[in-house]
Amino acid sequence: MNRELIGAVAADTDRRLHRLLDTRVNPGAAARDAAAAPLQAELLQEAARHGLFHCALPTNVCTGRGFAPVRWGLVLEHIGYRCTDLSFPLLVYLTAGTIRRLHHDQRTDLLEPLTDGGRHPLIGFAYTEQRDPFDFRGSLSRRGDTITVTTEKSIVAGARILDAFLTYVPDAQGRPTAVLLHRTDPGVSIAPLAVSGFRSAGFGTVRATDTAVPCDRIVDTDGLAHAQRILNAEAAFFVAAPTGRMRAIAEACAMHVAATERHDTPLADYPNVQSLLGRMHATVESCRATLYQALEAYGEDDSLWSPLSWIAKYTVGQHALTVAAMAQRLTGTQGFLDTSPCARHLRDFSGLLAGGNPQEKVEIDLGVHLTQTIRPTLREPGE
Repeated sequence: MNRELIGAVAADTDRRLHRLLDTRVNPGAAARDAAAAPLQAELLQEAARHGLFHCALPTNVCTGRGFAPVRWGLVLEHIGYRCTDLSFPLLVYLTAGTIRRLHHDQRTDLLEPLTDGGRHPLIGFAYTEQRDPFDFRGSLSRRGDTITVTTEKSIVAGARILDAFLTYVPDAQGRPTAVLLHRTDPGVSIAPLAVSGFRSAGFGTVRATDTAVPCDRIVDTDGLAHAQRILNAEAAFFVAAPTGRMRAIAEACAMHVAATERHDTPLADYPNVQSLLGRMHATVESCRATLYQALEAYGEDDSLWSPLSWIAKYTVGQHALTVAAMAQRLTGTQGFLDTSPCARHLRDFSGLLAGGNPQEKVEIDLGVHLTQTIRPTLREPGE
C-alpha cells in the first residue's frame, strides 16, 4: 500500500470530520454505550454534509464523486482510528454499501423519496432471521401494482436510526426476493434489541405485517445472490474501522506505560511490557497488511465470493479481541474502570466474530475455496 496515499486520505478525512468526531461523536461514546442509546441520525447527516461519502458512492449518487474502494477503505480505517464509538463507522459503511448496491442495480429512483430536504438517505441491510438462509419465514404476494410483505428480521443494525431497509422475503414460490421497506410504511414496526457490543448502533428487530407497497420496491427477484453480493463486497469494509481502532488502542497503551512508573522505572522499560507491546504492534500491522491487500484486490466483477475480503474479515475478527485483552493487561486496573474504553472495545470487537458471517462459516468457505483451487493442479498417479 502506498504510504503517501494513506497519509493523504488521513489528512483529508481529518479536515472533513475531525471536529465532528472530537466535539459530537466521541464525547458521548461512553454515555451512549452505558445507556444503549442510539446515535442521532443527525450525526450521520452532518458527516454526509462534510463530504464523508464522497469516495464511497458513484458519481451523481447523493454526495458521491466516484467509488474508489481503496480510498473508501482507508477513510473507514482512519475514522476507526479517530472515533471512539465504533457504532458510527458501522452505520456509515452499511449505509454506503447498501446505496452503492442500489446504484449498481440501477435503482437510484428508490433513493429519491428518502432525500426530501436534501437529506442523505440512510438505508440499512435487514437479512438475519436466525434461520437457514434458504428457509426464510414470511411472505410476499403480488396483486396488480402492489406487493404485500410480511416478514421479521431479528437482528438489524441501525433499526432504530435508519430510514429504510433492504430486506429479503420469500415470494409465492419460496424464492427470496430483495425488497426496500421504509420504516414509515404501514405495518412496519421496530422493536429495540439489547446487544453486548456496538450498543449505540440502534440494533432492533424489524417486522412488517401485511405491509402493502408499490411493486417497484422490488429490487431483485434473486434475493440470495443479491444478498451474497452485498455481504461479499462489504466484508473488508466491515473490519476497516476496527483495524484503525486497534492501532489507536496500541498507541494509547504505549503512551500509558511510558507515563506510568513502578519503583521509579517507567513501565515501558520492563522487558515483559516491551514484549507485550511488540506483540500488539505486530498483530495490528499484520491486520492492516491483510486489510490493504483485500482493498487493493477489490474488483468490479460482481463476484459472489471473494476470498481476500473474507480473509481480512476473519483475520481482524480473530485478532481484535486479542489486542483489546492485551490492552487490559497493559493498563492494569485502569482498564477495568467504566471510564476506560477497554471493556467497550472488547464488547464491540466480539461482534466481529458473528457479524457478516460467523468465523466458523468463513473457515469452511475458505477451506472449500482452497480445495477447489488446488484440485485442478493435482494429477492422478502415473499421469
